Amino acid sequence: MRKAWKKIPKDVDYEKEKQLQQEPLEKGDLPAMLLASIITVFLPAFLILLLLGGICYLVFAGL
Repeated sequence: MRKAWKKIPKDVDYEKEKQLQQEPLEKGDLPAMLLASIITVFLPAFLILLLLGGICYLVFAGL
């Protein structure tokens, strides 16, 4: 782990970052990014809301 951590560049190459942003997306990139955002953001948020709703239901139902 430490060896891999040491290989990470310390300074940012802004020209390389700009070049990566200019590259066009591949065919399956947009659906993959949307699926990843749903899995990492919306699904946990939905589960938290569902959990809070269940707790509120149990509190107000008298259990």
